[in-house]
Amino acid sequence: MRRIRVPPGRGMGILGSTKEKILREIGRGPVHGYALAKRLGISLSSVYEHLRDLREGELVEAAGKGRRRVYTLTEKGRHLLKALG
Repeated sequence: MRRIRVPPGRGMGILGSTKEKILREIGRGPVHGYALAKRLGISLSSVYEHLRDLREGELVEAAGKGRRRVYTLTEKGRHLLKALG
């Protein structure tokens, strides 16, 4: 099977730019939604909306109890991030 290389910053066709930024931040290590909002300068509600979509796409997973969840990449998410460069 041939691998497809996506140039850095060109993954917007696959996911929106905000989702790509969130994916890249989570790729740096496990992180809470609040920390993502603060690091990326976007609203907390927007972060959680994007995280929901990324979870539905099986790109990220959440661990924790109640409202305190830590997000990490799934294997599928790691592969996509690697393809995005």
